[in-house]
Amino acid sequence: MDKEFKLASQLLTLLDTEQRWFTLAEIEKNLGLSDKTIRKMVEEINKQLPSTMTIEVSRGKGIFLQRDGRSRTVSEVISSMFRETIFYRLMNLLFTNVGRFSVEELAGAMFMSTSSLKKLIVQLNNNDLKPYKLRITYSTPMVKGDELNIRYFYWKLYGDAYEFTGWPFTKINFDFINQLITNIENEKKIVYFINSKRRLSFLVAIVLERVTKGKSVKITEGGYPWEKGAFHLPVKALAKVLEESFSIELLKSEIYFMQSLFSLSQYHYYEGSEMTPMKEVELHKDKEEYQMGNRLLTLLAKVYPNIDVKERFTLEIYEFFDKLLIDNAIPEWMTISKSNLTTYVQKECQQIYQEVQTCMQKWHTAYPSVLYNDFHLTKLTLLVRSSLRYKSKKAFLVIGEEFSIRHYIANLIKKEIGDQLIINTSIMKGLTDEMVQQHHIDFVISNFPVALKTVPVVIISTIPSKRDLDNIRKELLL
Repeated sequence: MDKEFKLASQLLTLLDTEQRWFTLAEIEKNLGLSDKTIRKMVEEINKQLPSTMTIEVSRGKGIFLQRDGRSRTVSEVISSMFRETIFYRLMNLLFTNVGRFSVEELAGAMFMSTSSLKKLIVQLNNNDLKPYKLRITYSTPMVKGDELNIRYFYWKLYGDAYEFTGWPFTKINFDFINQLITNIENEKKIVYFINSKRRLSFLVAIVLERVTKGKSVKITEGGYPWEKGAFHLPVKALAKVLEESFSIELLKSEIYFMQSLFSLSQYHYYEGSEMTPMKEVELHKDKEEYQMGNRLLTLLAKVYPNIDVKERFTLEIYEFFDKLLIDNAIPEWMTISKSNLTTYVQKECQQIYQEVQTCMQKWHTAYPSVLYNDFHLTKLTLLVRSSLRYKSKKAFLVIGEEFSIRHYIANLIKKEIGDQLIINTSIMKGLTDEMVQQHHIDFVISNFPVALKTVPVVIISTIPSKRDLDNIRKELLL
């Protein structure tokens, strides 16, 4: 992918995280660029930004992203910039003109020399396409590889390029495809998340484009009970409409392919659908994910006694395993599925991530043939993290600093932990077990050693670190 675009998107994303001036030193550290390169890049980016958005550079202050909070988002701008990259334009041409261009004709369509195009193809084959196990051929440039990987790659490409607005498929009517998906929503009494529904529209269009060009996927029928799946009949009905409208034949594998992504996409039952979490749980009984989910729930309960195991959490665990089984039925999904939150979760929820990983390792001994990866651990960590029930407790804060700093730290901890924690910062004549019990203190937070026997003591840095905050949260779980 274009190096300039990658750096520009990274810079815009960084500047959009906070409404403040970023020093050049901060930018250099995050992007690994020199002062001169950053200034030059800002000049080029400003030429592509809408009138309501600009990057200001000031000597002594640094760089500031000025934008109207009611105008286009930075993500929209990045999508628009992505559509202008050489990478996107080339891959789009190869998708819409399969086998129609010689390398010379393609170079002309890209306004490049043949030698430059060949160098670009080598670069893409060695980098951007490698994770998808794809490559571009040379004499008659085409994208080669497993058909599932090709479709997944283009699904992501068009999803990134037209994340919010626009429609890249000139021969296929968006409203028609969107209505077919709405029909499934109405039948199942569900609502797909807005971005999920949009991406499903892209999926159906990609299937149509590839099938009309004679390309088909291969999915093993016995890998998952497809015909018992919740979306099998609705997707089969959608496929029939497509066959009649476009004079094509959609084999079982094509239906399974679409069914997998209709199942994996995010949705919920809308209000008034008469579907309760308890009824949803019933839908999973007598299915493989039911036993799998119950085993993990038992393991999680031992680690997190206060986890909320009501119907909603239980249901999400069953759905997690249903989707995991679909991923296992299509091995290509396992090799390319990843989450942009994995790095964040591994860092910010390190303890829970590791504990969940240990639970899944124990779970795996009962189901050794079912594979999972960091993508699945990330989803499971967030699910567990959001379902932990903290007890309301009272803590006494002991900080060997002046009054203002003590209150600053108390507010900082409260902001990070929430209303479950009441912090006492009053001055006591002596921190003894008797005094702690008299004030009904559940535990003590201190930045120096405290000799107490009746309540736990959490030792923190003068300014609490993320690990310190996690240790405080842990006390609320006990």
